[in-house]
Amino acid sequence: MKPSFKLLSLFLAISAFFVACESGSDSTTVVEAQMISDIPANINPIISTSRGSIQDVVGDTASDGSYTYYDLESGTAIESSSSADWDIAFGGTEILANSENDGGITKVSGEYSSIETAVETGFSASNSDWYTYTGEAPNGPKHAILPNEDETLIVKTSEGKYAKVKIISYYEGNPDTDSPEFANFQTRPAGKYFTFDYALQTNGTTSLIHVDDYTYIDLETGETVEDASSSQWDIGLKGTEIIANSENEGGIQELNIAFADLNEAPTSGYVTANSSWYNYTGEAPSGAQHAILPKENLTLVLKTPNDLYAKFRIVSYYRGNPDISSQEFINVATRPASRYYTIEYGLQVDGSTKFE
Repeated sequence: MKPSFKLLSLFLAISAFFVACESGSDSTTVVEAQMISDIPANINPIISTSRGSIQDVVGDTASDGSYTYYDLESGTAIESSSSADWDIAFGGTEILANSENDGGITKVSGEYSSIETAVETGFSASNSDWYTYTGEAPNGPKHAILPNEDETLIVKTSEGKYAKVKIISYYEGNPDTDSPEFANFQTRPAGKYFTFDYALQTNGTTSLIHVDDYTYIDLETGETVEDASSSQWDIGLKGTEIIANSENEGGIQELNIAFADLNEAPTSGYVTANSSWYNYTGEAPSGAQHAILPKENLTLVLKTPNDLYAKFRIVSYYRGNPDISSQEFINVATRPASRYYTIEYGLQVDGSTKFE
């Protein structure tokens, strides 16, 4: 299954990459800008939460029989229990699957990181034995709910995809279960707050291992190319790295010129890859922390295997090209998934180096 993404026109609905305009004896080639949105980079065939562990998902803390319904693909809670969008639900110590919409859940032996393939049978509507209840344990905390470390939950979604889930903690704030505070029942954090890790398989197979590969794009067609050895693709995307098709005489370089101001491609200076097109915010005092943001006034230039030239800039590294000043983006827990590129580009198809 190929990764899917939307091909959008930045300005007008145009079908060609360039328009030739002539005035008297002078000829000027104008390259129209295009936009490719949500190109999945190195998330196939598996995506994991880019936010780290999902923490403190509430599971019936009011003890009224309610559940929190959770969509693994978007990493968000779903309001409606009848929706096909949710995959697992948390209530007390019970974890539900969306069985009304053909989902299911089961438990397999094996530590989370060792599970490489999802089972295809044995699914049920819920699971309530993912943990050990310590009771009057002679050592360690008494009457505690502790996840089984040598077992992993497998979830089948309503879309027929598979995920593995590791419950890390049942207590608010994911506390240290070896601490005196946790051992003392009076000071132990509240229960029914789930912290968990998961990995969701998006290509419809049962593989639950990460494949370290690129997404290869042909700029002339705006489509993906599956054969890495082909001369048909122009750029490859993996994480924050962008590569050119150097095995077929392609190359890439960056220029500190704004995209709109770059009128001609260099004929030399091309390299195999670029990983410096962005700034990492880290522990920024304001705005979004730990975010990948494209550098302003930086344009990448590409030489294709067909000896054509293209200029492009990274518009966004996050799904849906979100507003980076919004609270949703600033909050890392609600930030859209990363490794989804939006790229603005212009491809010169007449073989010249001129973009305008």
